[in-house]
Amino acid sequence: MKRINPLFLTSWLLAAVMAASVGCGSSKPKAVPTEMVEGVVTLDGQPVSEATVTFLPVQEGAGASATGMTDSEGKYTLTAVGAGIGAQRGAGTLPGEYYVGVEKVGLPDIPAAADLGESAKSSAASGRPQDVKVTYIVPEKFRDPVSSGIKVTVKAGQNNIPIELKSK
Repeated sequence: MKRINPLFLTSWLLAAVMAASVGCGSSKPKAVPTEMVEGVVTLDGQPVSEATVTFLPVQEGAGASATGMTDSEGKYTLTAVGAGIGAQRGAGTLPGEYYVGVEKVGLPDIPAAADLGESAKSSAASGRPQDVKVTYIVPEKFRDPVSSGIKVTVKAGQNNIPIELKSK
């Protein structure tokens, strides 16, 4: 009788177990049910386009951070972010209390190298970054959700949460 090499047998069994385990489990994580959240962001009564809206849970573990971008009419739709959420884009977030942040900045136009003066050309050629002044279109105080002064509650079902900002 021919003897089987123990190393061959162990390798074969290990390969069989690994192949069997590939079919186990779900290929897609199940999405956690979320609640639709949308609204309009205004600054001094005017819609704010292209702003980032961020919802941050007030209590850790009670909700899910979510973000959205406003369209040309200031309307946003949230999408939850984070491990285990698996929500589709625009699907909202979990019920709970949230701090809200809104950010929109403007960056100056950066001239092409041909339009720069000699000293600026040598600075650009050296690879040193130029000073860039950021302009806060939405006042900077609204940028950080925790210190913005805006707190909202997401409930089960459809949520229409307008965010009305004042520049002064």
